Amino acid sequence: MNAATFVRSWPSVSAWGAGLILAALGAGAIVGPSSGIASRGLGAGLVVLGVAALVWGGAVLSLGRFVAPRTTLAGVLAGVLAASALMFVLPTHTSIVAVTAATFLLIVVGAAVAVQVRRRGREDAAPRTAQPMSVWGLLLAASIIAVVVTPALGATQDAVLIRDDGSVPVITHEGH
Repeated sequence: MNAATFVRSWPSVSAWGAGLILAALGAGAIVGPSSGIASRGLGAGLVVLGVAALVWGGAVLSLGRFVAPRTTLAGVLAGVLAASALMFVLPTHTSIVAVTAATFLLIVVGAAVAVQVRRRGREDAAPRTAQPMSVWGLLLAASIIAVVVTPALGATQDAVLIRDDGSVPVITHEGH
């Protein structure tokens, strides 16, 4: 197993993590207590980008190659810009932790895809064939993503539920 095979699954797993966070940010912007037209529009866009990232990650993992690389780069840029714009449109109810985590994960995806696009652009680049994904690379990537995505999703929920006094309500499951 070489280094390329070890990390080949990371962009797809990063896309899944970013997709989950973008969808959560979008959902919070749509249903949040102080959501307006601008935040709902950005929220809908973030949900669409999040679902697209989840689908893209699955396609990349199953095919063993990047799918629609130039469109992916545009999606990465749109995701970063939309998440950042949400911080300005709905600052009180948008988690900076979630936006930062999503941006980091999208940069991982964008960098990997940009390298592939650049290689394809060179005439001397040999065509690359799909190689099997490394199980160890996938497990390590999933572990790192879990450490990044899980807190970001929790921070997203806290940001949406925060009260005017800065406290977050405790949600109990009594009676269930």
